[in-house]
Amino acid sequence: MPDASPQYRLVIFDAIDDPKELRELICKATGAHPTDAVQWLARTPGLWPWPLDEATATTILDGLYEFGVAAEARLVDQIPDLSPPRNVHRAACLDEGLRIEGLRGEPTHWVPWDKVELICAGRIGGEESGPGPQPRWPSAVVAGVRALALRKPRPLNLRSARPAREPVSEVLVVRKDPRVAFRFVENQLNYAYLGDRLRDSAAENFPLFLADLCDRSAQAYRAESTRSLMEARDPGEHHFPSAQALLEYATMQLLWAWYRRDRKAWNEELRREDDGTAH
Repeated sequence: MPDASPQYRLVIFDAIDDPKELRELICKATGAHPTDAVQWLARTPGLWPWPLDEATATTILDGLYEFGVAAEARLVDQIPDLSPPRNVHRAACLDEGLRIEGLRGEPTHWVPWDKVELICAGRIGGEESGPGPQPRWPSAVVAGVRALALRKPRPLNLRSARPAREPVSEVLVVRKDPRVAFRFVENQLNYAYLGDRLRDSAAENFPLFLADLCDRSAQAYRAESTRSLMEARDPGEHHFPSAQALLEYATMQLLWAWYRRDRKAWNEELRREDDGTAH
């Protein structure tokens, strides 16, 4: 029985200002209904919902290149799966790495700083409390990704107003080799490692923890929302309706970091070829 042809996922990193310009390209290549294609393009950045064969992915990428849209196609098994992240309640930022502890203080995981691949932080809040319909966001994948294109998330459109929960900061730390995602929540984390720097409230201690993460893992990619939160920018650049939205945004930010890395390596290789120094 012949092997199945490889399948790819299309990732678009840019926001599409005029989806109708790309409607024909997407419809012709994928067979999608024009309305579905336009609606999806309007929600970019994001991942095309269905796998594509190599020829289809190449056709779309060539077309997007002509329009100056940053995009790539990755094999399905190369799309990172960060779900579910491991919830952490005790941790310490030490000189050699991040020590993650159990509820009784026993060490459960050790992450050397050069293994930290992504730091993605945000403020979670403003959603309905209690049972009821969840707010509809632009996309299951890009609920918070618009910060990547310097856009704010679209406002919630709730049918019935309910008391909003107080926003809480969270940070997702993704390590590599092996790839594992850890989740740290502002009001669920023990900050004892801070010692003399320990403040009176979690809201004061969390920024210290986040700064330690960023300062010590110099090679890690800091998501745009992380930079926004640390620099106290417009809250719309680091606000998410749910922890799941932050997780999906982190996936896109990790893909963006890989894309930037790969493009840099490719451009460097071209430069060496032009200089006659390539091996």
